[in-house]
Amino acid sequence: MSRGTGLIVAAIDFGTTYSGYAFSMRHEYEKDKLKISANNWMAGSRGLVSLKTPTAVLLNPKKEFDSFGFEAEDKYSDLADDDEHHGWYYFRRFKMMLHDKFDEVDGEKGVKGAKKNKIKRNIMLKDVTGEKEMPAIDIFAMAIRYLKNHLLSTCEKRADMIKEDDVTWVLTVPAIWNDAAKQFMREAAEKAEIKGDHLLIALEPEAASMFCKHVPVEKMCSETGFASFAPGSKYLVLDAGGGTVDITVHEVAENDHLRELHKASGGAWGGTQVDESFRQMLVRIVGGPVWNKFCSRHTGDFVDMFREFETKKRNINEATTGKVTMKIPVTFAEQFQEETEEDIKEVIEQTNFSGKISWFSDKTRINADLFKNLFEEASQNIVVHLRELLSTKEVKDTKTILMVGGFSESPILQSRIRREFPDMRVIIPPDAGLAVLKGAVLFGYDPKTIEERIAKYTYGIATTDHFDPKKHDASKKKNINGRDMCSDVFHKHVTKGQVLRIDEVQSEENYYPIKPDQTAINFTVYISPNLNPKYVTDNDCEEMGQMDVDIPDITDGLKRCVIVKMIFGGTELHLEAMVKKTGKVTKAKFNFLGND
Repeated sequence: MSRGTGLIVAAIDFGTTYSGYAFSMRHEYEKDKLKISANNWMAGSRGLVSLKTPTAVLLNPKKEFDSFGFEAEDKYSDLADDDEHHGWYYFRRFKMMLHDKFDEVDGEKGVKGAKKNKIKRNIMLKDVTGEKEMPAIDIFAMAIRYLKNHLLSTCEKRADMIKEDDVTWVLTVPAIWNDAAKQFMREAAEKAEIKGDHLLIALEPEAASMFCKHVPVEKMCSETGFASFAPGSKYLVLDAGGGTVDITVHEVAENDHLRELHKASGGAWGGTQVDESFRQMLVRIVGGPVWNKFCSRHTGDFVDMFREFETKKRNINEATTGKVTMKIPVTFAEQFQEETEEDIKEVIEQTNFSGKISWFSDKTRINADLFKNLFEEASQNIVVHLRELLSTKEVKDTKTILMVGGFSESPILQSRIRREFPDMRVIIPPDAGLAVLKGAVLFGYDPKTIEERIAKYTYGIATTDHFDPKKHDASKKKNINGRDMCSDVFHKHVTKGQVLRIDEVQSEENYYPIKPDQTAINFTVYISPNLNPKYVTDNDCEEMGQMDVDIPDITDGLKRCVIVKMIFGGTELHLEAMVKKTGKVTKAKFNFLGND
């Protein structure tokens, strides 16, 4: 089955805080592209209905999958209430580990510690207690499998004859993620029994952009004459999710496709940074040791407290005054008193929070200005980055900001962006939190809608070249088979900032074995923030992974030429290798993940 040609396109938005899925039947898509179905999740003990469910996985003491989402939250909380949770494994908000394990190439500053933090296939993930762990890829796969099976069950209720081979799957990832993180998600999906040739990886802000492009103008903006998606128009997509903020800039082409004008950028400034500010405020009151014991001994109450905070932070806005009342588990104050023999109310009066926080047995009242200040760090990081981005030559004439993602639904963030950028038209589409998910379905039907992307890095391969004393460093000189060779040469394939057209071969290079009896050539792929790196050992170069090409016929020894083609224009890097003498396309694959 060719991608995008199945009876159904099903998208899974695997988020840091919340996850969900959406799908559409081909006959629905052909009549109305926006006829996309999303699931309604029942928020367990609260009886609320949500279009997404928490990214939470619960395993039983045998390390077997038990539940996901609201069900996992509620069951773990109940187990904790009965003090029966100790042998269970509870994982939440674990997607960010794939962002935390690498540092993005930042402008001309180079790679910041990425080599020591490289994502490994067998990396372990700690549960919420920090005391138990499981292979991360297993937890990711369990979450994806649950969403996949839930989606198929929903589809079967609408069409009896649906088979898995009828489905084109789309999995969303942040655009700022590197190739290793994307490969990790793909392998997790394949471990969840999604066939690789039925799976597409969609970049989150691109998916959101595709969705908004189809939304009727009157629903996008009340201003008359608004034509943000007319050919030639440019707009900045601010995808503020739970963990990351992902920013791209698009221009609408004449064929209604989209071109990326600036490489994807952003950082870990999503809604969970607001949660972290709240956590730090509490730690300043009770101290780190008390906080750690509360999380360990009363994990269910910890989960409940942040569920309550999530509700409060969604409703507060710039006009909120007075106090914000929040339920706080009684065990929090009790843990503090047990450890310190002090009353938490009295201690607060002795801190900078005096008069700003009032504490009762099972709730606290927080001054509205103090509560709103919890958004400051995340909002400021976003504003600073936007200012820098809007000053670049590729973006400076862009006058529209399109806000999507769950965090973009925050009135506090919306007000801040409008206030800081008064000359920009700021648009928040209906259901901004579902824009990525629904756009991913559209991407599955037409993945070539994004026809051009911008290379975020300079890509190259480590090679050995004939040594030239006029251009090579003496320290790189090696004698191989009686020839003077230069090692560690950065052989460039794509330059940072280069326009990459989808499905076009951007790079075609000839390579030869360095030993006559070699039956395979192993290439190491590197990236750099520089336009013309010289050696792969330069400080700002980062090893991305391995590329293997089989050359089993050793008849022509060192004269065997392999033509390597790299295709960078899609959401994933693709490779094609051909033996020049025979024209045979030989086995070749990338491996961006290593094992410890």
